[in-house]
Amino acid sequence: MHEEETNTLDMRYILCFIITFITYINSNGNTYGVMTGNIDSVFYSGIVAGETQYQNQAVAFLCNEYIKKYYPSIHEKVILELGFDEISSYKLSYDKFEGDSWINAENNRPVKGFGIRIQLSQKYNRAESVLKLLDYGLNHLSELKKTSNDYFKLNDDNRPDDLTIDTIILKKVIESPMSQNIQNTLTLKVFRNLGNVGYGFYKEYYFQNDKYYFIDYFNKDSVYLELKQVYQIINEYYLGTLIFDTDSTGYFYSRKSKQLSSKFEIKDKKKSFYYIHTSSDNDKNRIYFEYDIYKQGKKKFIYLTDKLFLIQKVEEFEDEMIRKEFKKCTKG
Repeated sequence: MHEEETNTLDMRYILCFIITFITYINSNGNTYGVMTGNIDSVFYSGIVAGETQYQNQAVAFLCNEYIKKYYPSIHEKVILELGFDEISSYKLSYDKFEGDSWINAENNRPVKGFGIRIQLSQKYNRAESVLKLLDYGLNHLSELKKTSNDYFKLNDDNRPDDLTIDTIILKKVIESPMSQNIQNTLTLKVFRNLGNVGYGFYKEYYFQNDKYYFIDYFNKDSVYLELKQVYQIINEYYLGTLIFDTDSTGYFYSRKSKQLSSKFEIKDKKKSFYYIHTSSDNDKNRIYFEYDIYKQGKKKFIYLTDKLFLIQKVEEFEDEMIRKEFKKCTKG
């Protein structure tokens, strides 16, 4: 095997490992992702390829608004590490981002210093749960700081695995009725990306009361779909938007006809790192997208936006067409 081919294979293995690692850590209780941004002193993480950074940004925005309105005298950092696990898990502490898990942590840590660290992974009602944990942390800040101080005084061999308030206490906090202050905060509308990019044209959805409301910016921002979760969106400005609520199911909304498709399903979906929007054809009303399975190739799709119809297994049609054309052209 040539050296160039070997290097290419090595890079693919490395890339596959990174993607698998990121996917794993963001779908489990230990939600160590990449810290991607902040709203004032509230920091949040998320994967850029899907919708997690926007969803976690929305929660961070609500936390910041909550602190400004109800605890204006507190100026601590808040560090949110949020995931989407099926089984709910949560931790609350006064700590550094990702504890001491970073190599040369003090130099490379994305967020410097200590703050109220909230680790939560659950599928629904994420904003409500985070705000409840935040409120508890703000009201018990002295206790959190003392626990943290005692924890870091211990040598590595004697430290517990996790620095957190007792999870039994936190479970009661999360299951407690919402306060009026939290209810008021959840009613705020948080638009995707907070309107920082093309706010007047690309208000795809807003987040309110722990749900996602998709709106048509060509039709007076009318709501056409309400979802409890969003996995990924593929937008084509004039044609419409593909909305995946999971990695294998979704909808299409046509901005031309103002129609929402019935729910479609990707058949035999394999584990992958999100979909890629490869191209669009506005004249023919088509959106092309695919996902890549390591060592198994690409799975390709065409969405017919005027017919609200998904064509699957496009790669098989391509292979058959190539075979027939080659056979026809090489006869005799």
